[in-house]
Amino acid sequence: MSQNQDIHHQDHRTILLEWDTPEFLPARRGKIWFISTGSVLIFLLIYAFLSANLTMAIVFILLAVIFILVEKREPKMVKMIITDMGIQYKDNFYPYHHINSFWLVYHPPYVQALYLKVRTGRTLRLLRVQMNGQKPQTIRELLLKEIPEIEGAQEPTSDLLARALKLY
Repeated sequence: MSQNQDIHHQDHRTILLEWDTPEFLPARRGKIWFISTGSVLIFLLIYAFLSANLTMAIVFILLAVIFILVEKREPKMVKMIITDMGIQYKDNFYPYHHINSFWLVYHPPYVQALYLKVRTGRTLRLLRVQMNGQKPQTIRELLLKEIPEIEGAQEPTSDLLARALKLY
């Protein structure tokens, strides 16, 4: 448990567990990755020009520029706080009645993540939080008191693909 157990926020929430975690885990990419990705981009641009599809070429160029800009960004460390009334992640507080379910994916060193299905308005969104060294059983025990767990759930395919392709 955190040293901050039983410490209250100014809004009287009791902190049960808190940790600092990176927003995302940056991918380690080598020369081979950049050469192969650049080759694929060049092939797609040639295809777009040969098929006289200027829009496709512009989209690929914009995607490459956006990727380069995002690639330079370092992950910020953010707070993850499990309280008696809900979960605080970054600057957002999610009361337990807005969290539909959770599951843990723990396959170190590849994946150590907590997934939360959070209801914001009329939509459900998936929130991924890095455990960053926290014990999964501790997190699970705390959350099971308030939120149903989706047992046997795995890493979403989009996260698996992004990690395999080293997109993040």
